[in-house]
Amino acid sequence: MSKFHPKAKLWHQGQQEVWAGLEKAFAHQHQPVAWFHTASLGEFEQGRPIMEAYKKQFPDHFILVTFFSPSGYEVRKNFAGVDFVSYLPFDGASSSMRFLELVKPQLAIFVKYEFWHFYLTGLAERQIPLLLVSAIFRPKQVFFAWYGGFYRNLLKQFNHLFVQDQTSKDLLHSIGIEHVHVAGDTRFDRVLAQSKQVSSWDILEDFLQGQAFAVLGSVWQADMDRIIPLINKQSLPIKWVIAPHEIKDAELEQWKNAIQLSSVYSRGNSKVNWAEHQVLFVNEVGRLSSIYQGADFAFIGGAYGDGLHNTLEAAVFGPAIAFGDVNYLKFREACALIEEGIARTISTTDELEKYWLDLWNNPNQRTLIKAKSEAFIAKNTGATDAIMHILKNNQHD
Repeated sequence: MSKFHPKAKLWHQGQQEVWAGLEKAFAHQHQPVAWFHTASLGEFEQGRPIMEAYKKQFPDHFILVTFFSPSGYEVRKNFAGVDFVSYLPFDGASSSMRFLELVKPQLAIFVKYEFWHFYLTGLAERQIPLLLVSAIFRPKQVFFAWYGGFYRNLLKQFNHLFVQDQTSKDLLHSIGIEHVHVAGDTRFDRVLAQSKQVSSWDILEDFLQGQAFAVLGSVWQADMDRIIPLINKQSLPIKWVIAPHEIKDAELEQWKNAIQLSSVYSRGNSKVNWAEHQVLFVNEVGRLSSIYQGADFAFIGGAYGDGLHNTLEAAVFGPAIAFGDVNYLKFREACALIEEGIARTISTTDELEKYWLDLWNNPNQRTLIKAKSEAFIAKNTGATDAIMHILKNNQHD
C-alpha cells in the first residue's frame, strides 16, 4: 500500500525513523517533559493555544508534540513553539513502554480524540497526570454503547477531561465519569490570537485595490462545481480569492480554464499586473487564515465530501459565510454559526447567488453579521485559560 499511497508511504517512513529521532532528542534531556499528542493538523491547532500558554507558564519545561498522521507531522515538524516534534510510535505493549521510559513525561495531554490503549494504561500505571482537551462526545459513539466497556475504561484513565459543551459532560456523567470540565473549544482562542497577528500580503492588496471580495477557502471540486457558474454569471461585482484544500496543479488549471473571468496564480508569475485580474488562485500554503480579513463573503469547502473545513478562521473576521448542506452537522461550531445568523448552508449555485446578492444589496445586514461574528467569537473564548487554571493548580516544577 505504501508504495502507491503518498500518505501511507510517509507514515511508514516516519515509523521506521521515529526511534532514532526520539533517542537523540532525549539522550541528555533532564527537564520536566509535557507531552502533547495530536492526531493530525486540526487537533494540533486545537492544542496549540495550550502549548503556547504552557510554554509561557513553564518556560523551563520540555514540550514534546507527537502526531499520528503524516498530514499533521509534515506541516508542523519544524514548529518552533515546542522543543521536539515526532511521530507517535505505533501503540503496542512493548513500544508504549519503551516510549514512556525514554520520554518520562511529567504530564500528558491528548487533544480531542485518539485513545491508544497501551499508552493510556501505561500512563495511568505510572501515575502520570493525563488530560483530554477540546473533546466533544456524541450519543452514537462507542463509549455509550452497551458493548463499549473497553472504550469506557480508556476514558477512565484520564485525570481530567475538558469538553466543549454540556452535552458531552452529561454523556460522560451517564457512564460514571465525573472528572469532567466544560471549558469550550480552544480553537476560538487560536483564531482570535491569529486574527491579531495578521500581516498584510502585498499580492492580495495589489490584486484587490480596495474592492469587495469573496474567499473560497479549502475548496474541492464539488464546491467549485457550484461556485464556478456563479463566478461566470458576474452578477456580483466582486473579486474572487480561491484557496484549494489541496494544491493540485492539474485541478487548478481545470478550474482556471472553466472560469471566464481573468485569473492569475499567486505563485509562479514573474511580472504580473495583479489589479487587472478578477480571480486570484492561492497556490501556496499558509495563507488562508489571513486572507479572510476584510472579505465580504466566504465559502468554506469540504461539506459536500468528507466533512466541512475550518469555519472559525473565517468567522473571526466577520464575512457572510456559506458552505455545503451535506456533511456539516457533526461540526458544533458550524451549527452554532447557522443559529447565530452568521452562516448558511447551500445546495445549489442559485441558492448561493440569492444569499450573497441579497446581502450585497443590504450593507446594513452585512455589518450586522460582522458584529454577530465578533460577539460569537468573544463569547466562546477562554478555554485555554480554563485548562491552564487546572494545570497550574496541579503542576509542580
